[in-house]
Amino acid sequence: MLYYIIGAILFITLLFVWFQYKKTKKELKNKDIELQSLVQETDKQLDLQQDLISILSQELRTPLYGIIGLTNLLENEYPELKNDKNLKSLKFSGDYLFTLINNILHVNFLNSEEVKAQNILFNLQEVIQTLIHSFSYAIENSDNTLHFEFDPEINKMINGDSGILSQILMNLMSNALRFTKNGNVYFSVTLLKKKNNISTISFKINHDGDEISIEDKKSIYQEFINVKNTKKTYLGTGINSKIVNILAQSINGKIIIPENTYKGSEYLLVVDFKEQTDDIKKTNQATYSNTSLKALIVDDNKLNLLIADKMLSKESFDCTTVDNGFDAIELVKKNDYNIILMDINMPKLNGIGTTKRIREFNTKVPIIALSAVDVTQLNRQIVQAGLNDYILKPYNKSHLLEMIYKYMNNPEMKNG
Repeated sequence: MLYYIIGAILFITLLFVWFQYKKTKKELKNKDIELQSLVQETDKQLDLQQDLISILSQELRTPLYGIIGLTNLLENEYPELKNDKNLKSLKFSGDYLFTLINNILHVNFLNSEEVKAQNILFNLQEVIQTLIHSFSYAIENSDNTLHFEFDPEINKMINGDSGILSQILMNLMSNALRFTKNGNVYFSVTLLKKKNNISTISFKINHDGDEISIEDKKSIYQEFINVKNTKKTYLGTGINSKIVNILAQSINGKIIIPENTYKGSEYLLVVDFKEQTDDIKKTNQATYSNTSLKALIVDDNKLNLLIADKMLSKESFDCTTVDNGFDAIELVKKNDYNIILMDINMPKLNGIGTTKRIREFNTKVPIIALSAVDVTQLNRQIVQAGLNDYILKPYNKSHLLEMIYKYMNNPEMKNG
């Protein structure tokens, strides 16, 4: 009899456990469904947030391109204004705002680390001098002093992404000024080593302002600086270390913070650059010096058309400007152009759609996309449409010309 009772108790216990198991399994399944739904909703919100950041950055870049472009045109056309305080103020504000916008845009890439650098020939000394010129203005009314050294052994003409390099250095310079009061900021560009045509270059920024404790030093390189710390800063907002490091990696560089700095802070950006003499540039200019070059510029923004027209007209280009894709298509049917600059975001028919239609009857003429939004996500569409390359607005003249000559000198792209 006892065995029956024990068996019944075990049976009831197992039955109870089984029912509990089924109940728990059902609850877990429901929770899993809820969790998946929450993850999907979160991903959706994140995508919307990233889209919003991209749209806002594009809307900010477009008028900023006009400001920077017009400032450069004024400086080039009226050399006597080069040292004008108002013009220097405008130039610094435009450059600094451009860096801040790029920082915000690159927040989108913190997880994917998808930042693609361009490989364009540029004058390193010119880029650095522009940066120094901007920050020299920034400290004119402060008690700080900016010191600068450029190693004469460095080959000025190198291949790389001048835009990303400027963005990194402006972040580091801003950070140094932020934590300097009545002190000195030192910026030096030094050739560390040279092997074949590869130069390892160090960009060192340090200051001897207020002494910084280890805790404060760490806070400089937190993902975002605490709001309380930013109140005493010079330029307002903090560095996002992830952005800076991702940008450095994109140009095969590395950010180094020495551990043995006693006072102030010190940062080093070390990058390997491929050297190149300016022979190519001279060859380009010589090749087309006696040639009538025709350029078609397509952009729905009148100010953008004016700036691009002014830039190329000074380089012996006969420019035709048009504000929509449909007129551009008709012009390409009737005329031969050496180069086409194509805005991506246009109403009615965008740059990608316009290029697709042009490629139906003309596969030779080089077409370079001009865009105020980072087109990393559009690479596949750009290639499929037949665009040869792209430049982000705002761009500098030397970058634009280098890319134009690159494709004009390509035998496969000659428009005949």
